[in-house]
Amino acid sequence: MSDVQELLLRVRRLGANLIADDKGLRVINGSKLPKEAQAYITKHKVTIAAFLMSDEHADREERAAIIEYDGKAPREWAEQFADILAKRRPAGVSDLDWSWFLTRCGQIIDEAPARAA
Repeated sequence: MSDVQELLLRVRRLGANLIADDKGLRVINGSKLPKEAQAYITKHKVTIAAFLMSDEHADREERAAIIEYDGKAPREWAEQFADILAKRRPAGVSDLDWSWFLTRCGQIIDEAPARAA
C-alpha cells in the first residue's frame, strides 16, 4: 500500500477526507485531524493531489465502492480488499492458488455482514 493510501485510511478513520479536483486538494472535516496531520497534508499536498487524481486511485476507489455498496462491507474492508485485488500474484503462488485466495477473501467479506446481524 502506498504512503498516500495509508494516509487516506488514517484521515478517514478520524472522520475527515481528502479530495482533489481542478481547484486543488481539499480537506473535508479538517478540524477532526491533529495539527501534525494537517501540517503533513499541507507539506505534501501536491503529491497527495496527484495520487488522488491518478487512474490508479480512481480504479481502486471504484472497486472499493462496489465492494462496499454491493457487498455491504465496511469501507475499511472494501478498501483493503480492493488493494489486494490490484496486486499481482506473488512469486511462487500458482494461478489456481491465487484465484482460490481471492475468491475466499470475497466470500468472507460477503458473509461477514450476515453473521454480524
